[in-house]
Amino acid sequence: MAIVSTGTKRDVNARTAQLVDLLHELGPDIPEIARRLGQFKESVRYRYKEKILNRGFAVQGAADHEKLGLKRMIVVVDFAPAYGQYAQAILAAMNELCYLVSFARTLPGGEYVVNLSVPADLTEEIERFFESLKEKGMFSRVEALEFDWLVLTPMKSQCYDFDTGRWEYDWTNPPAKANASAGRQPSTSAKFDYVDLMVIKELQMDANKSLKEISDKLGMNYKKLAWHYSAHIKARNLLQGFSVNWMGTKYDYKIEKALHRQHRYFALQLLVRDLNEYEMISLRQESNKVPFLWSEAIGKNYSAEFFFPLDFVVEGIQWLSEMMAPIKERANLFTIDQTGSVAFTIPYMLYDQALKKWRLEPSDLAQRFDNLIIQIKGGTS
Repeated sequence: MAIVSTGTKRDVNARTAQLVDLLHELGPDIPEIARRLGQFKESVRYRYKEKILNRGFAVQGAADHEKLGLKRMIVVVDFAPAYGQYAQAILAAMNELCYLVSFARTLPGGEYVVNLSVPADLTEEIERFFESLKEKGMFSRVEALEFDWLVLTPMKSQCYDFDTGRWEYDWTNPPAKANASAGRQPSTSAKFDYVDLMVIKELQMDANKSLKEISDKLGMNYKKLAWHYSAHIKARNLLQGFSVNWMGTKYDYKIEKALHRQHRYFALQLLVRDLNEYEMISLRQESNKVPFLWSEAIGKNYSAEFFFPLDFVVEGIQWLSEMMAPIKERANLFTIDQTGSVAFTIPYMLYDQALKKWRLEPSDLAQRFDNLIIQIKGGTS
């Protein structure tokens, strides 16, 4: 018997785009997604596996850092020659010491763009810590920028062909209005506890884990964990939603290695300093018109991460050049080496369960870091 197609390629792609849009809101809750789409669970589950997971797209929880009392700080550092070979090991260790959540090496300069999510009352301490490392000779350059809030931009799924893996975007006829995410406002802090952080951490790694799998991994009572997820994480919106990692970069926790889909996207990070309100609104509106924006950090400074498909690189750089023209003296555009980029979860290990607050002891941090450098140099010599 011949198999008859149930819809055109365009129809199938549109259904996949609808699925992705709901993944951003709900995560991989297939029964609820199927209910909202009015489709069979088996069909939605098959499409999710075939078009999303099997294509290398990671689905991860997107923590609302402001709800957790954390602000984004970006520090651009250049390692002194004596420390260059230890750079990535040093930065990776900072995740457990001083709120580092990701870092990326730039090309061709070799500087590192370091992202931190820092408690609002500790930003000055973190900046002093980086300056102290410069004074000790580790860094030849340190520039710290603070931001009030961070947003991960949902995938513009209507512009993507999930069968061919190609984007469709007309640079000559951009949309008149920015995408809806440009209108998002910063969150205010909410109540949370250590259990909430642990669950969020697991969902950031892989949102496909069930609560039962998470409870087993963490050794926590399932009913207690499920209550925290419902009464705290969902009720208080401690997650912005979920991210669909369309550029194909994910971390394999079984082999403890970041996996990058080589030569698919050209990554750029824009940093702009000291913006007034009008400049900020203009930048955000323009950035959110293209489907290649991954994240924004907003405050008196502005950061935007872009991933341009290789066949759109020239158009993308031309567009960025025009957008940057009015503020180019306060802007830097970094080319990111994706193979030299690593992202971590929220810094849950720095939360004091007893005091119920984020912690940082400057003297202890300095001593632990000095000991760490000795270990790193000893282990790689």
